[in-house]
Amino acid sequence: MSDRDEPSLPADAVECLLQVTSGVHRAISTVAARHDLTPQQAMTLRVLESSVTMRSFAAELSCDPSNVTGLVDRLERLGLVERRPDPTDRRVRLLLLTAKGKRLRAQLNREITREVTRVIGLTPDRARALRDLAGGIFPGDRPGGGDRVERH
Repeated sequence: MSDRDEPSLPADAVECLLQVTSGVHRAISTVAARHDLTPQQAMTLRVLESSVTMRSFAAELSCDPSNVTGLVDRLERLGLVERRPDPTDRRVRLLLLTAKGKRLRAQLNREITREVTRVIGLTPDRARALRDLAGGIFPGDRPGGGDRVERH
């Protein structure tokens, strides 16, 4: 069957993606609220795996570095992240998770996985199909794939 046979197929697929995105956002918001975090703060912790420059991290989040500063300020006050001078260039600040931040990151990842699974009804078969389909869309973002930003 060709696209001409199903003219609404792209629109239907986009609608499905938007519904999944909405469910994922609700799940992340629920988990973040349990930890007195905003969804943006929870996702900041979630994507911060290793030390990264503030500028690179802002690029990874597709936002202005000044927006990252506000997010990081609160996470730093909560003892979840810290800024350190880059040993190779003291003008540059590296963003790192603290031990407390690493523990919370792991917990958030587990809880977000459970909540997303529940909210969108993700069975093992659907999870496998979704991984296989979505993994081909942005190969660099695939679990175990390459880093998107320069790491230190």
